[in-house]
Amino acid sequence: MARPNRYDPEKFGRLDGYLPKNVTGRITPNDDAGLPKEIDVRGLPDGEWISRGVYRMERVIPYGRTYGDSEFENPEKYSKTLEPWGCANSCVYLDLETTGLSRGTGTYAFLVGLGFCGRENFRVVQLFLASPGWERSWLSALEAELPKDFGLVTYNGRSFDLPLLRTRYTLARAVPSWDENPHLDLLLLARHFYRGRMPSCSLGELEPRVLGVHRTADDIPGMYIPEMYTEFLRTTDATPLRGIFYHNTLDIVSLAALQTRISKLADMKGHGGEDMIRCGDLWNMTGDVERAEAAWRRALDFSTHANIANARLGEKAKSDGDYEAARDYFERAAEGDKHPLRNLESLAKIEEHRIGDCEAALAHAEAALKWLEARRPLRDYRWDLERQNLLHRIRRLKRKLGREDEN
Repeated sequence: MARPNRYDPEKFGRLDGYLPKNVTGRITPNDDAGLPKEIDVRGLPDGEWISRGVYRMERVIPYGRTYGDSEFENPEKYSKTLEPWGCANSCVYLDLETTGLSRGTGTYAFLVGLGFCGRENFRVVQLFLASPGWERSWLSALEAELPKDFGLVTYNGRSFDLPLLRTRYTLARAVPSWDENPHLDLLLLARHFYRGRMPSCSLGELEPRVLGVHRTADDIPGMYIPEMYTEFLRTTDATPLRGIFYHNTLDIVSLAALQTRISKLADMKGHGGEDMIRCGDLWNMTGDVERAEAAWRRALDFSTHANIANARLGEKAKSDGDYEAARDYFERAAEGDKHPLRNLESLAKIEEHRIGDCEAALAHAEAALKWLEARRPLRDYRWDLERQNLLHRIRRLKRKLGREDEN
């Protein structure tokens, strides 16, 4: 008999095949059978038991107060900008604390943080599950907090939070009311704007570097949270969990603050050439070429990224069939570029195939070859392939110009 893998992080994953199928209907709470809502738990923050084993906490954060290095604003003012990525006019911010990082049936959430935008302040509601036996009541309480006609905002919720919640609903033989609602996963946009500019795009990394938020020693790192909840189930002392409630609250508030910051970046309100280039690239991916071009033109004002902006505008002009303009953009992009190979190749292609200026095409192809061969120490398969392609282009251009005998 094969020995079980004691280090398997999801020991119950095999049970996924036994989940109920074709479940319909909304979640209903447990039958409390006349039991009191409270259970014997020590050390919980201010809040109230709303059903057997489910504890509710609420905090209010006024708009206008300083959060990190800027003023905390109502993120819904900027929701329109992020509509192409699933942002709704009315947003609910959601973050879970769970018993593990797997999404299988052996992992469940014991705390959900929900953020709501009001006219004058931002509310954070937390629902704590004091025992897994009352999960149906916890899910019912979650449903009761949600308004009508809203969209969810999460951070990596597409891959983790929402699939895990769906599994818990399915095990309770119910379906979530929010399953068809719009959903904005801010991780996708954060990666677009910040990947390569900092060590990682985790929320914990973006808080100090982007938002200027520095958590106190009260915060509990995520890696310790499952173990601490397991210890709580043994002792029923929630005092050590206060750091988890603090952690979850800041996750929700930071999520709202990050949405505001990213909305401004997507609205061309960044502070540098890199922001404008990435803004243009973002809109270009949606097919909004007018906004993309506007952002790239703004990037021309920043000398450090003018060559990249010219290259983007050159590609745009080429796709529009304006080859003379494309040549001008690529020429400006190649000037002063430390790595002009792609721009020189683009110039050679346009001049040969679109403008019919083979002399100019040959000059740019030879300039590209000279730049490439000056980097012989970096020689590898890709380097050799680039060189062979340039040599082939140069030979073809010389044949067109009647210079086959030139070395």
